[in-house]
Amino acid sequence: MTREPSLAVAVDCVPLRPCDADAPHTQAVFALLAEIARQQTVVFLFLTQGTTHGQVSRFARPQDVLICVQNDPAHPLYLPISGEPLEHQLTPAPEDFLPRLGVDVLYCPFGAPAVSTGGVPVVTWIGDVLHRDYPHGLGAKQIAARESAVAQTLGAAALLQCGSRSVIERMMAHYQVPEEKLFYTYLPVPVNGEAGPAQVAAGAPDGERPFFFYPANLARQHNHETLLLAYRLYRENAGAGAWDLVLGAGPENRAGELQELAEALGIAPHLRFTDNLQALWPLAGALVFVSLHEGSGLALFEAMARGVPIISGGDFALREIAGDAACRVDARKPESIAQALLEVSRDAALRERLIRQGSERLGFFDLAMEARKLAEALADLPRREAGFPRKPKVLEAPCALATPTPATDALWTVEVRVDPQAPQALYSVYLDEAAFGSFAVPNEGEAAFRFQCRPLSRTLRVVVAGEPTAQAAIAEVFARGPQGESARLFQREEDCPR
Repeated sequence: MTREPSLAVAVDCVPLRPCDADAPHTQAVFALLAEIARQQTVVFLFLTQGTTHGQVSRFARPQDVLICVQNDPAHPLYLPISGEPLEHQLTPAPEDFLPRLGVDVLYCPFGAPAVSTGGVPVVTWIGDVLHRDYPHGLGAKQIAARESAVAQTLGAAALLQCGSRSVIERMMAHYQVPEEKLFYTYLPVPVNGEAGPAQVAAGAPDGERPFFFYPANLARQHNHETLLLAYRLYRENAGAGAWDLVLGAGPENRAGELQELAEALGIAPHLRFTDNLQALWPLAGALVFVSLHEGSGLALFEAMARGVPIISGGDFALREIAGDAACRVDARKPESIAQALLEVSRDAALRERLIRQGSERLGFFDLAMEARKLAEALADLPRREAGFPRKPKVLEAPCALATPTPATDALWTVEVRVDPQAPQALYSVYLDEAAFGSFAVPNEGEAAFRFQCRPLSRTLRVVVAGEPTAQAAIAEVFARGPQGESARLFQREEDCPR
């Protein structure tokens, strides 16, 4: 039985900051990659920057490669490269370094590509469309930065990975992205071992009573003001048995605003802020998640996995993920949230039902299944090379070359040599009917263009746009295999299929 050839996936970790390394999204991404590695033969090339290189290296296997492509020795968190055989520094990285390393696809799970793609097809993560759906909590600079990032992503990516069906719908509605360019994978958060008593005590409220837990950051779309109003109503009705409320930490100015509101409402003694989120899950009485916009709902997955009952809004991805495993509220109405807080804190049977339904619901979000979806997208894209780069605008130009390619699924380098005296033209390459790329030559004395592909006996077609004389400009076409194999590919223009 022939073993499936290795897939070489470059993973762009350059956007990761030190504070992101242990975030739920980061943990979920690396859990997906680890599951892919268990399912098939794959090599990951982790592209890093100096401040988080060491943190990313924790996720690499012995056969993987780490390449630091951005480094700043003056940075206070700079971590030097260890010098292990599969650990390298390449700063600055050449524009064509990915194809030269034999990379099949570039995967960008943390946003738009931060490195030159070099003609390698790209799969990029889109977390949400917050700036279009809920711009009220963002400043003009934040909106502009998000729009720029989306534009960069749409220009570079052949496929967009979304965290839910909701994000697919929003990308189609706001940016008219064709559905075939979008796919989704949920991110069931891996749950680590429980925290010890000292860790729990560090951020927990006083006493043994459970508490409501809202581990979201303090961004305005997370709707903390409405929650505090609801919490005051809840305490008025709950009496002496009321639970405390624990919120995630955030920028000091936002924490200060919310603390002032809590003091004005008379609930400040029962409110805590903490960045020790993982340590508090074991004592949480219920997750309360009243965000007005979510693309992935990672906290819901974690609550289901940890056996914590859920109170949740129903907008965007939240309804899609929670299903019937949450006490659903209207997140814009304090009275609705307050009623749910009262019912869940008083009714042990309700909590048990929500926990049971959460466990059952989690079964629909299998990590192995989500990893297979991502693996299929990563593996299929280099084989069909569809959508990257864009198909050339001039499709009516006659075919300059059509020739069969070797019957191999190994990664070969194809070189098309052009008459250096020919005027510059745009040479657009197709493999069968799939657009592969466009190359402008001659350019600055360069009389050839090169690309890497898996030939698979497909027909190589070259379409030339520009001067009519450029049709006869192709001189020779060579293909070279990874083991030194070579083939001369050439066919007269008059033999090209029309």
